[in-house]
Amino acid sequence: MTAPAQLEELQSLLRKQGLGSVLPRAAIEAEPPLSTGLPELDALLGGGLPRGEITECLGDLSAGCTTVVLSALAQATANDELAAYIDATDSLDPASAAKAGVKLDHMLWVRCAADTGTERGLRHKEARVDKAWKAANLVAAAHGFGLIVIDLHGLPPRRLREWQRYPWTRLRRTIEQSPATILTLASEHVTASVAARTLALERRQVHWKGQPGVSLLLGGVSIQVTLLHQRRRTERKGETSCRFEAVR
Repeated sequence: MTAPAQLEELQSLLRKQGLGSVLPRAAIEAEPPLSTGLPELDALLGGGLPRGEITECLGDLSAGCTTVVLSALAQATANDELAAYIDATDSLDPASAAKAGVKLDHMLWVRCAADTGTERGLRHKEARVDKAWKAANLVAAAHGFGLIVIDLHGLPPRRLREWQRYPWTRLRRTIEQSPATILTLASEHVTASVAARTLALERRQVHWKGQPGVSLLLGGVSIQVTLLHQRRRTERKGETSCRFEAVR
């Protein structure tokens, strides 16, 4: 028996014994990264958000995370890709998304903690955010989305620590052979070491237009982005931080 035939027989035996998962998976053609629509950030990321991976975005509510996610959603939907927004605390403003260029008819909005306006709804609002994890896994398993956003902004530190215990590795494996990319938003680290890249955003400077004391308009907000973690190191050596304007 030739060596290739022996190898094929051994692989067949492993599959019959339920051990097919230990075999190397067939290589697939690498998908180009998904552009964030922000040239400075794309350069820092080596082209954009990596496909088949999780990218973590850390920052306070006013740090520029919303600008990043809306710009990425606009890029994905403009390319006729489907996007999903897993909204743990009901923070997405559809009007702002549409103004940023997001094609809302190409986006699934999963509202996990919508406020019903009743006392019971307010009391149970925090408990309902656990639905976000289940929703994220269901959407990822559907294999029909180019960008999946998991927005955890507004969750208290205690709940974010609970999210750290979720099986993020299993979620990444769900998308690793697909063109999907996951972007998580939170004020603290939640994905352990599973994320391909971890970004920290910080507002640095606010620019105004007009005359002080007469009429002032917001001209721009300078956002500092720092690459805190990169799981897969490449030969490309470049900057570990960049700046972009959140408002133009």
